Amino acid sequence: MRDFLSGFEAYAWEEPSRSIAERYGLAEEDIIRFDLNTSPYKPVETLREVELEEIDIHQYPDTSYSSLREKLTSYTGFSIDSFVITNGADEALDIIAKVFIESGDEAVISTPTYSYFRIVTEVMGGKPKYVMRRKDGFSDDIEAILEGVNKRTKVIFLCSPNNPTGNLTPERDVEKLLSETDAAVVVDEAYYEFCGRTVADLTRRYGNLIVVRTFSKAFAMAGARVGYIIAAEETVRWLNKVRPPNSLSIPSLKLAEKALEHVDAVKRNVRLLMEEKEFMNRELSALEGVRVFPSEANFLLVKFLETPADEVHAKLMQRGLILRNLSSVPGLENCLRITIHKPENNRKLLASLRHALRSM
Repeated sequence: MRDFLSGFEAYAWEEPSRSIAERYGLAEEDIIRFDLNTSPYKPVETLREVELEEIDIHQYPDTSYSSLREKLTSYTGFSIDSFVITNGADEALDIIAKVFIESGDEAVISTPTYSYFRIVTEVMGGKPKYVMRRKDGFSDDIEAILEGVNKRTKVIFLCSPNNPTGNLTPERDVEKLLSETDAAVVVDEAYYEFCGRTVADLTRRYGNLIVVRTFSKAFAMAGARVGYIIAAEETVRWLNKVRPPNSLSIPSLKLAEKALEHVDAVKRNVRLLMEEKEFMNRELSALEGVRVFPSEANFLLVKFLETPADEVHAKLMQRGLILRNLSSVPGLENCLRITIHKPENNRKLLASLRHALRSM
């Protein structure tokens, strides 16, 4: 076993709905997950058109994933050689770390943000260097990031919209990093479809920009595990050197290809969720002692000013309403993250939250 594992902090896995239900004497189907940032709407059109009996499940997939890359060309406007297809966005981050990070290298991480940036860095023997986001809405401190860059810095990790704060990194800030450092600048755009704003066009001018996306969020395919990278063609060639063969199943590939034929349905569901987000923002902001941060994604970060967030989280969990408790994360003290759900579930959460706050 590698020595570093003895002190390594693994990813905090979400507790299964079944065990939560058993603990509180609830039915599993009554558990509502507001903690996963997944879509509450199944991709019905996509599922209907993928005929599993027609899939050659006894064969390996086309390991170049050429059919999916062709469809991504139409969806994004980038050339077929600008993509690396991955088993979700997490594998994309693994691949990037394998290419750029060795023992003793550093990765600058604008934090609080997605914890997997730290994990892939440490697994490769690198050292995370954290730069705290500004307190005025969690914007990236670009000057502090640049000050943190040195000859050992190989990667700068950003997330836009950022998980869990929901804010964007402006394109001008990303370009400043690209132009003033040789490090790979990785921008996780897992929530891109919810805001429609991307820095991917900068890959046409900067070989050190790598954009990561996923089918898990707006496309509602978290269970299929499909992601992709957009980068300059030379960068893609390096990434493909360490990409695992056959890491995507044929059913997952077919689902992703069909999903790209139903972008209108994706946009419709995104519109519904964004309308609900605005409703939830208004209702939560009206609660006494609650601050809601602006978000460009399908979730809201909520800070409790007068009530311990741990207690709020526990009371809601007893009712089968599971929120993401971020209180132990530096910079997010007393904060919970709420995924936007279907209208009826959002209203159930609001009623339960009001009841919980009155009782505390």
